[in-house]
Amino acid sequence: MTADQSPGGMFGLVDTMNRLSETLLHATAPSGGRFVVNKDNVLAAAKIIDTQAESLRRTVDSASDGLQVAPPGEDEVSVRVAEAWNNRLVFDLDSYRGRIGEYITGLESLVEQLANTAKSYGHSEESITAALGRGARA
Repeated sequence: MTADQSPGGMFGLVDTMNRLSETLLHATAPSGGRFVVNKDNVLAAAKIIDTQAESLRRTVDSASDGLQVAPPGEDEVSVRVAEAWNNRLVFDLDSYRGRIGEYITGLESLVEQLANTAKSYGHSEESITAALGRGARA
């Protein structure tokens, strides 16, 4: 990284992921790592996950530029190493940014599943939309 670049974006991203993990851990009562929902808590669970997914997406989007490494010099080794790091961090299909994107997509899918579960519990589309604050994705 050059002197004007900051790793803060990556640290902020890691902090958000840690907070998300803690939120999900404490949102689920069983210690076995299972996520248990019922008619009374399904909308709250969907809202928590939806809020965290959106927060993580915003954090990733705002930190994307900070995830890239500038070559410390113009020599071939510096350029190649920076390119390799950038591919691993941002550009490759299995990059860290890509994996985080897949994680966010998984959270969004879980929100859809919870919205469908809420419907099966008898919650109306309007109550689901109101609970999520921006419309159900299902």
